[in-house]
Amino acid sequence: MLVETGSLQDGEQIESEVTIVGAGAAGIVIAIELAKAGMDVVLVESGDKGPSPDIQALADAHDLGKNYHPPIDECTRLQLGGASVIWGGRCIPFDPIDFAKREYIPHSEWPVQYSELAQYFEAVCGYLRCGEAEFDIRNIPGISQISIVPGLNDGGVLTSRIERWSVIDFGKEYARELAESPHIRLLCGVSCTEIECSGNSGAVSSICGKTLSGKSIKLASKKYVLTAGGLNTTRLLLNSDRVHPGGIGNHSGLLGRFYTGHISGRIAKVAFSTDPKKTAYGFGRDKDGVYLRQRFSFDSETLNRHKIGNIVGWLVNPQLSDPSHGNGVLSFAYLVLSSPFGRFLVSEAIRKAAVTGAKGSSIHHIRNMFCDLPRTLHFMGSFGYGRYLAKPRTPGFFQYSKANQYDLHYFGEQTPNPDSRVSITDHRDKLGMRRIHIEHRYLQQDIDNVIEAHKLWDAHLRQQGCGALEYLDGDLPSTIGENANDGFHQIGTTRMSDKPEEGVVDKHGKVHHIDNLYIASSSTFVTASQANSMFTILAFAARLSRHLAGESKSDSTSMS
Repeated sequence: MLVETGSLQDGEQIESEVTIVGAGAAGIVIAIELAKAGMDVVLVESGDKGPSPDIQALADAHDLGKNYHPPIDECTRLQLGGASVIWGGRCIPFDPIDFAKREYIPHSEWPVQYSELAQYFEAVCGYLRCGEAEFDIRNIPGISQISIVPGLNDGGVLTSRIERWSVIDFGKEYARELAESPHIRLLCGVSCTEIECSGNSGAVSSICGKTLSGKSIKLASKKYVLTAGGLNTTRLLLNSDRVHPGGIGNHSGLLGRFYTGHISGRIAKVAFSTDPKKTAYGFGRDKDGVYLRQRFSFDSETLNRHKIGNIVGWLVNPQLSDPSHGNGVLSFAYLVLSSPFGRFLVSEAIRKAAVTGAKGSSIHHIRNMFCDLPRTLHFMGSFGYGRYLAKPRTPGFFQYSKANQYDLHYFGEQTPNPDSRVSITDHRDKLGMRRIHIEHRYLQQDIDNVIEAHKLWDAHLRQQGCGALEYLDGDLPSTIGENANDGFHQIGTTRMSDKPEEGVVDKHGKVHHIDNLYIASSSTFVTASQANSMFTILAFAARLSRHLAGESKSDSTSMS
């Protein structure tokens, strides 16, 4: 049921069995799962069904630090659906090695095992509408070519692992289910500004909520779950410091520390020596029509032997903005995305990534289009249909290379670093919440991991006689460092740990020393893996839902 903020009274208290703060993908999944278990849920969202500049501005950081970090409105969204409104759609879980303690990756010990999450993968795929929970192309029927190019067999380097794709917006996909559930009350336009504890109590008594129109409400529940994303969840905890110095969850001094993401960019292209017509450079589809894509990765033994972090690489188009590619389709895409109209087609972060780089004049791009007019016109029609009318929708596009050469985009885990952090400032938003300062820092180890991974990929291609890497211009280490920026996958600032002194939450996401406060966010992750956060966040969300439903059932049994 949707509760209109206009119907709320100033000072009103809303009671429920569970309050969930944040109606992004994780909050929506937990609300639906708990409602299925018959639990009374209040789901609170700062934003509304659509975007609002005034509400989005509430999340702005005061300072993004010395190193590059994208503006907050490009990596978070205060809106029903949260970041799923602006994400790219890549669906893949973390790997078993990510949950193993690796001596060469400091601070890498998780309190949970891969097997504890794997049992939820099928449910997560259902929510994401991305098909079956199978991520090895060798186990997917109907796929004729297993390797990216003929003859490139798996060894220490793998090309059989795939990612699934979804373009789902959770706000749109599940709005009706949320509205019709008799066990869910959805409050949009209410920002949670402080978590209250009574005295030195080890439990939350209520959460304060405010609207931009000036109303204040209280949310009172038996249990509370924070699903407001890595930065906003951490900010709420840091602001809740009247009883707990440094904020709720800062008993270890680690709240806001270990701010982690991924290291990403391109420093080389792959020059294959095989038949260019047999290169799996783009999307494939499974029997259900779900889009799939192969990539370069490593087996666990190779990562451990070479002491490198988990990292993958994808074949991608050349930089759109550089007209020397001579491709009319790529020039058309560049001109559209760099125009004012481009902001309505993809998220701003994806748009910026596509149009940055060495730029030529528009005349050069127009010339490419006219010299390549038949293919460009065909693309306009086919991609337009696939992107906006077909189901499932096309998540993107890749262009065939007659030369059989493709840029290689790498994406790797960032080494956990306690000095990479989020902290609180004295600068406040319109609702009185203190804004955050971000200091996102990489280590030399992150750059070394990228270099070693490329050496291994190149050696594998050469050994199997399938090609080689050709490095792009520029000093290799400095190029990697210049490209090292993230902020889209907000990991580590409320990290999990078995021992309270080593983290913020326990293996179930419960804040240490606080009996009824849980976090379902990538901020609880210990390491970042080779994957974006969405899939694994939802696996933890499904796991937490079962835990909370089980606790509720136990409480009911003990009371009867």
